[in-house]
Amino acid sequence: MKPAPTLRKRLARAALILALADLAAVVVSGGVSILGPVEGPGFALRVVLVAVLLAADLASRGFPRPAFGYAYLALLLALVPILHYRGYRLRGDGLWYYSFAHSLAFDLDVDLENQYRSLGIDNQRGSQPVRETGLPRFTFPVGAPLLWAPFVELGHLGVFLRNAHGLETRYDGFSNPYFHAVALGNLLYGFFGFLVLDRLLRKWFPPWVSFLAVLGIGLGSFLAFYLTYHAIYTHALTFLLIALFVDGWVREEKTPRDYGLLGLVLGIATLVRWQNAVFGLLPALDLAAPLRRREWSFAGASTAAFGAAFLLGVLPQLLSWKAIFGRLYIGVPLGPDYVRWDDPFLSEVLFSSRHGLFSWSPILLAAALGLPGFVRANPRRGLPLAAVALLVWYVNSTVADWWGGGSFGARRFDSALPILALGLGTAIAFTADLVRKHPRAVTSCAVAALIAANGLLMEQYRKGRIPVDDTMSWEAAAEAGLEDWFDAFGYPFSFPMNWIFAARYDRPRTQYDILVGKYLFHRMGGLDGLIELGPTDPPFLGNGWSGLRDWEGRPREIRLASGEGASLFIPVFRPEPLRLLIDCAVPEGVAASPVEVRLNGTRLKAFVPTVAMGEQVMTAEAALWRRINLLEIIPLTPAGEPVLAVDRLRFERLEP
Repeated sequence: MKPAPTLRKRLARAALILALADLAAVVVSGGVSILGPVEGPGFALRVVLVAVLLAADLASRGFPRPAFGYAYLALLLALVPILHYRGYRLRGDGLWYYSFAHSLAFDLDVDLENQYRSLGIDNQRGSQPVRETGLPRFTFPVGAPLLWAPFVELGHLGVFLRNAHGLETRYDGFSNPYFHAVALGNLLYGFFGFLVLDRLLRKWFPPWVSFLAVLGIGLGSFLAFYLTYHAIYTHALTFLLIALFVDGWVREEKTPRDYGLLGLVLGIATLVRWQNAVFGLLPALDLAAPLRRREWSFAGASTAAFGAAFLLGVLPQLLSWKAIFGRLYIGVPLGPDYVRWDDPFLSEVLFSSRHGLFSWSPILLAAALGLPGFVRANPRRGLPLAAVALLVWYVNSTVADWWGGGSFGARRFDSALPILALGLGTAIAFTADLVRKHPRAVTSCAVAALIAANGLLMEQYRKGRIPVDDTMSWEAAAEAGLEDWFDAFGYPFSFPMNWIFAARYDRPRTQYDILVGKYLFHRMGGLDGLIELGPTDPPFLGNGWSGLRDWEGRPREIRLASGEGASLFIPVFRPEPLRLLIDCAVPEGVAASPVEVRLNGTRLKAFVPTVAMGEQVMTAEAALWRRINLLEIIPLTPAGEPVLAVDRLRFERLEP
């Protein structure tokens, strides 16, 4: 006798729950299921089983509703193996965030001394005790640790499974299952962010455009890295919370209760990353309208609801500061010089190879280019969102380490992703419409690209980079072709800044990428005031230098400045007075002749070099410096031979 359909559904649903629990257990435990240790084929089988059971369950409910439900589930199941096999768990800022989460889950306090010691960060800058309270300092937002604490508790399950199958593991919160559990939690937070973003996008775009835009934002940007490879960071949470906030804000006819919910969501988002508070501009602009109409009661109630809920959301941060630092507010935790509002790095944070937004995530350039189209079509919502996106850009450009330390891409733009998704959706819809209206032009572009590839191959043949009559490495041919492309056009996603640099200084466009983002001195690592001429000097070389030469028996030690002069690029983070010491001498076999040193066109010193290598000392005031500086060595009389042999340049700060 066949089981009744309802019973069949219940059995299938129970099987799905068991399969999901088993897959989660494998991820949390680091490769141990309810049945025992799991290798690669067993893990793949579990993923496929969950996919099949999920699809069957949705079909039995009349899903997928909304469309692309299966695609989102497939996306989640595709990310789980990457998280499991490729993710590295705890490093960088994640160590600090996890310390706080562990203290909440295990000790129920904010004394992080034992956490810092166990994770090996007790002697690092930022872990010193606070004088007023004696507690180790914690200078990060506390939102992510609070939202991770339940997953830290889930780590106990992974430890239990490992011990049950003979793999001795400690229940101390510092063994791998606890890290795996938090990483899985962050992936789930990010996945829920995908679903919320999809709901937001469908207010203006068809389902297929919304899905592609979510896919592009989720997998084509830095976010993918912080969902899988490096999941114990705050970016998945920011993405989810800001997507929720924007989705709630675009609703029409909001009540004071709706503004209260918006305030709570933004308060929690600010608790995760303080700079998320800039999104408070959106409800502020909304509430200006009823004020202009003199709807005092509604405006007052909505403002009070938003403000009270926002304060409730950020209250844990204030209480943690009070407990650790002895006061409710501590200002900028990394010091007053960490943020410079009047000296932003606006172009660098977008185009530099040091984690620039567009240079590392080109799809976000397409999103940014599409955003004006969204604003034009939807000015009432588009203009405020674009203004907030610009504000996020500005805020991120003002911090001392605008590149985000050892990050993958411009991770601090996580809050801008829901707004950029609207631009990407516009760009996708525009492209689809272009293909539909102008198929011949699109086909012609594809043919032109193939012709260009053939042209690059012919150039490699002409230059002898590939064999005339033998087998060849297509990898080597492709690398050589890309080298020619970059020599001619530069990296396309550093445009236009690399072209501006090349036109200004008559240097290769590719030099922009290796120069911009280096600094003589920086609180978070720089050149320590030293530029050595040698194998590592290409970022700084201007025109007029010889190849590397030996000097007094030491190989590849110096370069020669030509008789027409030579130049070097000196990158500085902030203008300040510096003493410059050039280690130089007369080139061997050449009569000494006077030379002049100029900084950005201003003369610093003229001198006649000595035969022995020695230092020439000069000073440059702060007013002479800018971000990228051109230091020129100019012969005072025309010369047909090299005029100076240069070994290195040292810089000393004249002010503390």
